[in-house]
Amino acid sequence: MKRIITYGILLLTLTLVNNTVFGQILTNRQEVRVKIDSAKVTFKTNPILALEQVEAAITSAVKLGYQYELADAYLTLGGFNQNMQEYNSAVVHGDKAIDLFKLTESWNKLYECHYLIGESHVNLKDYSKALSSYENAALIAKKGGENKNYLSSKFEYAKVKMLQTKYDEAEAIFIEIQKEAEKENMIDLLAEVDFKLGELYEIRGNFDQAVDFYEVAQTNAYTSNNTDIINLTNSGIVRSAPTNQNNGDGTYNSLTKAQDFFTETQDTVSLLENSMQRADWHVAQGNYIDAATELNFSYNLSEEIGDLDAQLSTSKKLYDFYVENEDESGSVIAFNNYKKLLDSSESLKYQKQEVLDNNQLAMKTVEKQIDNLERERELDQQTILLLEKEKDLNSASIQQQRILLYVFGFILLIFVGISIFVYRNTKAKKRAHQLLYLKSLRAQMNPHFIFNSLNSVNNYISTNNERAANKYLSKFSKLMRQVLEYSQVEFISLRDEIEVLRLYVELEHERFKDKFDFRFSVDESINTDGYTIPPMLIQPFIENAIWHGLRYKESAGVLEVKFTDKEEFIEITVEDNGIGRAKSQELKTINQKKHNSSGMRNVENRTEMIQAVFKAKINYEIVDLPNNAGTQVNIKLYRNE
Repeated sequence: MKRIITYGILLLTLTLVNNTVFGQILTNRQEVRVKIDSAKVTFKTNPILALEQVEAAITSAVKLGYQYELADAYLTLGGFNQNMQEYNSAVVHGDKAIDLFKLTESWNKLYECHYLIGESHVNLKDYSKALSSYENAALIAKKGGENKNYLSSKFEYAKVKMLQTKYDEAEAIFIEIQKEAEKENMIDLLAEVDFKLGELYEIRGNFDQAVDFYEVAQTNAYTSNNTDIINLTNSGIVRSAPTNQNNGDGTYNSLTKAQDFFTETQDTVSLLENSMQRADWHVAQGNYIDAATELNFSYNLSEEIGDLDAQLSTSKKLYDFYVENEDESGSVIAFNNYKKLLDSSESLKYQKQEVLDNNQLAMKTVEKQIDNLERERELDQQTILLLEKEKDLNSASIQQQRILLYVFGFILLIFVGISIFVYRNTKAKKRAHQLLYLKSLRAQMNPHFIFNSLNSVNNYISTNNERAANKYLSKFSKLMRQVLEYSQVEFISLRDEIEVLRLYVELEHERFKDKFDFRFSVDESINTDGYTIPPMLIQPFIENAIWHGLRYKESAGVLEVKFTDKEEFIEITVEDNGIGRAKSQELKTINQKKHNSSGMRNVENRTEMIQAVFKAKINYEIVDLPNNAGTQVNIKLYRNE
């Protein structure tokens, strides 16, 4: 209401004044530019700060109407998305940047956007969209006379064709790029093209031709100091060596030349990769003593530069080598070292994942704030557009009486707008409340399960069973993360739901190993990736089967969860051979009865809400098996029409 009144006053001002100066709201164009550039520099060392800087730049650019800076900020944010493996978000922000850069005719930036979106689609394995993006990037580069960018886009286009196993099409494009790169003397691009041609021929089984391309690529790589291609081509040559025995000496000479080059340039990382390649070559040639020497050298080098992954890989190869050569003492030492490194690697992966999760959470927070800002911006633009139209109607020739009439009409329009706004807002709030209630029901999980899980971890720790504690805690944290993540969406894939259920049952089975075993069966005809299901719909039934049926059974029972493909629906069966509902009801405490009643009421409420909001048909029935021999729950998920 305040906003509408404010713009009403603004309309009257625009009527009397032809050129109104609004002034700057936050900052000037140069300062917005500095925020974007600072974010790019800061991102590697402090991603969260970089996200805050981009958000501030977008906020300023939106409020000040700087289209180019806003587009560049979206492009920068898309790059951050891709670095954090948020590829869908990278596509969204890249598309926003494209729309704005088109208005400013910034062709180089448009090229960067399409290139970024192409990379994101490749990571999403959506190759058809990736091809379209790289094709657009190539067209823009060609239009702008940027031949290097044009060839780079065509090169990525051909690589996607390889991923689609369309090798003949890929080869034709690579050869076309090769000819153009030779004309322009693009040595680095030539090295990469020849390497990909070598890969093509290696895939086809033509190893002699593959080696020829790898050697040509390597020559250009030395000229352009492209250490990645040098090592990649050597890997290809080593792979081809067993089927190309006549080239054995040539392979070793190629590896030795690279070793000397990396030693001279003091490129320790590349030298490490080269050393591991030489070890592989010695193994392929049967030179086990030389292979062991190279593996030990690789391990020492990886330890020196702190490359934990390389240490892990090398120690595993050393262990395999000692086992094959029946060196018991060496294999024991290598195994213990490998086990120690594996534990360190798992710990490091967990830390990296935790950092990535934190960064992704910060990214989502920024994206929500930006979405809110864009909604406000759209509303502001619509309101300003309305005001400008009203202003045009108030020309200088209109008399005072007509001005008053327009003012009266505008006031009436405001009231009509308020009425429509209130009606729509009430309707939207009702649906929002329904979705919020549904979300709260999705997020509920038995607190006893959480507390008991933590007690299990505590028990493992108290008995010094650190490995079991780590394993249990890893599964538990993964389950909690998935439950929290899926509680944010209305539907998830059936594959994701099955994974959550498996995790939950595995954790309960860890605590009640002597009480039950479990089986999952899924019809092969069910497309678990394509079929969607409300998250955490089945878990309460499984929880009841374990806690109120199997837990009180004197001998070990069986929990079976089946997913069956019917013609009109997917049937999910949760069956246990526990003590049955009647016997369980006798054994329950008052608190347990309340909890069970609350849990089933949660399921009923959630089922009704899903059917009301999403028009999805879901039925379930609970069947007591004969002679109190257990309980069977049949859930029917009808297909969307």
